[in-house]
Amino acid sequence: MQAFGRILVPVDGSKNSDKAIAAALDITSVSHGQIDFLYVAYFNGNTDDPADQISWLPDEFTGSIQQISLAVLQHAAQQVPLDSIYTTHTATGIPAKQILKFAKDHASDLIVIGGRGLGLVEGFLLGSVSQEVLERACCPVLIVK
Repeated sequence: MQAFGRILVPVDGSKNSDKAIAAALDITSVSHGQIDFLYVAYFNGNTDDPADQISWLPDEFTGSIQQISLAVLQHAAQQVPLDSIYTTHTATGIPAKQILKFAKDHASDLIVIGGRGLGLVEGFLLGSVSQEVLERACCPVLIVK
């Protein structure tokens, strides 16, 4: 098995994100590597404004970015056994670009990412973070569904 000393797992709190965490933990149980959990938001905590919520937009756009990112990263960390090594990170910007930048800057050996499960038409029209990461990554990518 290839040595995966540093595994990047982008997380968003979804079911497929949880599956990616489980897959990465399986890999680190053999490779004894470390996991970097990365949560990417389009905005940062400076945009939080609890007094002026827009109810028709999803929480990712109107909720507290700091609270959301903290909750997602805590959820990921709770799944890690005590003997595993992990760190949590946040980034602001376009998710695929930030994931690719993080992988390059931190010399990730593998990216384990959850797929959204889009069909061909939806993926083409909406775009897919996991697809862009797969196509442009500087290291191997495992997409978990």
